[in-house]
Amino acid sequence: MTQRLDRFVGDGSALDRLRAHADRLTRLQQLVLAELPPYLADCCHVANLKEDVLLIHAATGAVAAKLRQATPRLLNALAMQGVMVSSIKIATRPVNPAPPPKPPTQRTVSGQTQDALRSLAGELPDDDPLRAALERFVRRSRGV
Repeated sequence: MTQRLDRFVGDGSALDRLRAHADRLTRLQQLVLAELPPYLADCCHVANLKEDVLLIHAATGAVAAKLRQATPRLLNALAMQGVMVSSIKIATRPVNPAPPPKPPTQRTVSGQTQDALRSLAGELPDDDPLRAALERFVRRSRGV
């Protein structure tokens, strides 16, 4: 049995408030980005506005420090645009966390190739770095 979506969202006032808040944050994001130099603007974003306190997330601690230095200028610029913000808080939040490292690739080498590499390594001087690399390669490779 299907039911209308209006039944679940009520009269829409909560959604209207949420949409208005999102629009305010989008406008603030545009204003803040226009005032910051490009190297800072690319590394931060407006996160929230609550009780006249603007929260900006910075990608790194260094960006957060530079944003804290720029806070008075941002407050003035926002006031010139008609946005009254009492203070700006800066929090460090990585924009894109680093992906997990890839597992090491396991190489397979035929037994004949392993023998040939061992033979080549045996012909090289004991202190030759190539000999050590070949021996390490043969030791770590799997035979097919």
